[in-house]
Amino acid sequence: MQSPHLSKVQTADIDTNREAGLQLVSYSSANLRSFNNYPTDFVLDPTRDGHFITVKRMTTTAAFTCIATLLDLVCSQEVGFNISAIISTLPPPIQPTAKQQLIPHKPYVDMMPWSSMRDRLLSSMNAINDEEFLADMVGLRLWGVTPWDPTGWEVSAEFARKWWFLIDDGMLRTTNFWRAQRGESALVLSHYANSLRAI
Repeated sequence: MQSPHLSKVQTADIDTNREAGLQLVSYSSANLRSFNNYPTDFVLDPTRDGHFITVKRMTTTAAFTCIATLLDLVCSQEVGFNISAIISTLPPPIQPTAKQQLIPHKPYVDMMPWSSMRDRLLSSMNAINDEEFLADMVGLRLWGVTPWDPTGWEVSAEFARKWWFLIDDGMLRTTNFWRAQRGESALVLSHYANSLRAI
């Protein structure tokens, strides 16, 4: 049961034993008032505050490797239907869509944790440079250790700027949730779409 005294959640990136993490810290309004009295160079220190909860961040390489293993992905073929696992045994978010089962494609499409992005990739194949997209996949972040759960993922501003047409409202909400925890401004996809039209 959540304490009624917790009124705000903030996050800060940390690096412990070379493993990035997310620190969630909750302050009561009294704590926030006292926090505001600290010098401007004060830095939140998770080692000194018992309200911090660590959420580990899995690397994108580890996350996609895990998803590929679950899918029993056939990565040796250039295009086709690449999933060898029994579909009904897969977590729902990574079960293949009808488009995935009908349209031949490269294996990286199957590793995306969002069914909407997989379908948008398949609908935009003529506009996608595979090598460029694969390189930009490092612009995705996973918080937690469940790579097939879309709510743990966020996209970077750089990724959104280039691939905004692959991102839906659900992905944007999740991304902006994680950004808000760090005090960052929300991404607005229409800004990227409008700037492209202006060129």
